[in-house]
Amino acid sequence: MPKNSQSPARPLMPRNRVMVAVTNHVTHELRCARDYGLGCEIQVFGLPSYLARDRTPELKRMIKRIAPIKGPIGCHGPFIDMIHYSTDPEIMEVCRLRYLRSFDVAEALGARYVLFHSQYNPIIRVPIYPATYREQSLRFWPEIIEEAERRRIAIYIENMFDDAPEPMSELAEALDSPWFKLCIDVAHAEIHSSLDITAWINAFGKHLRHVHLNDSYGELDDHLGLGQGVLDITRALQKLKETQLPLTYALETGKNTVTSLRFLGLRKLAPRG
Repeated sequence: MPKNSQSPARPLMPRNRVMVAVTNHVTHELRCARDYGLGCEIQVFGLPSYLARDRTPELKRMIKRIAPIKGPIGCHGPFIDMIHYSTDPEIMEVCRLRYLRSFDVAEALGARYVLFHSQYNPIIRVPIYPATYREQSLRFWPEIIEEAERRRIAIYIENMFDDAPEPMSELAEALDSPWFKLCIDVAHAEIHSSLDITAWINAFGKHLRHVHLNDSYGELDDHLGLGQGVLDITRALQKLKETQLPLTYALETGKNTVTSLRFLGLRKLAPRG
């Protein structure tokens, strides 16, 4: 897909819909969010090992650091080793505990959502796998959705290695909950799927609520700034805009976040006073 480099005359999306992923370059990422008046998706508590121990001191520090942020706050939950649809009840139980602990973190941060991965693995070429994924997922999620509703914190499910949108979209349709929605990672969809991004957006339909954005050279999840790779980000954004859904967008671009904000046509807020 063609590279995009020009900065638009007008912002490509409202400032209040844009968030900065806070993960490997915390100080820089928080500064970008603050200086540009954006929200944050806190990803630093996204490893299961963090949630297996008491992380209260780190959590308290992060709460203080995000206090000046004016935009929306989100939280990325654990995404490694979380095979929540396992047929082994002990593995499912560990996943349940980690996911519920993520709600504790999200609530402490004042997050409006907690994000998990689909965990669907298209490399598993076993005939019963798709049905097992669906059936076990339908057993697992209702309790977690009840927790989401109780705490008023939505669940967003993100595509990772998925090569097609149907396992996620069919699950969202079956659960049919306002507290269980979908996140499309544009780079993941482009890298791991042969389908056009429009097919993903159409399949997710009314369940789509959140978008992860970064650019790529086309083979790996490089987390480049928007316009630094080969993905047609402008076209993807136009297709997303056409849905007329109340989408939020998280920039997973680390040190390249300023480049991404320029690509989107967003400028720093004027200094106060």
